[in-house]
Amino acid sequence: MSLFEEQESDEYRSENDDKNRLFETQQRNVRSWHHYFKLLLIVSVVVIVVGALIFYFTLPGVGDAVKAPDGLEDAVRVHFLDKEKRTMTGASTYYCDKYYWIKVDVEKRPDIVGKPNNTVSKYIAKAEQQPEGTWAVTATPVTGDDWGTPCS
Repeated sequence: MSLFEEQESDEYRSENDDKNRLFETQQRNVRSWHHYFKLLLIVSVVVIVVGALIFYFTLPGVGDAVKAPDGLEDAVRVHFLDKEKRTMTGASTYYCDKYYWIKVDVEKRPDIVGKPNNTVSKYIAKAEQQPEGTWAVTATPVTGDDWGTPCS
């Protein structure tokens, strides 16, 4: 209200005018549940899309270090005990497209002479899952300090 405008006096204002103005304001500002449902739907779609993008970009790629799947570490341990006659002390698993590439540390066995691999303490293993759920493990000793590149 400006300085030179006159105020309306209360004697000219009727009670019906106040009630009408109240309902006009209420009609303009009322939101139905449809508006809130649309807002909730938009927010939930955005959350799902962002979650899917985060999931997709955190999937392991070829050559990434991963946690060994169920049964793989046990299969590698059994392979080294049965086939290589060595005790596994540690392993690092890398994801390849159709198999897993594993760096395996084993204990040295210099007390047993006759086998040149008894002084080797590092192996590279390749494990492929078979259709029946078992693991086919093949191992190669590493004689130098270079492990090589995963999945090669």
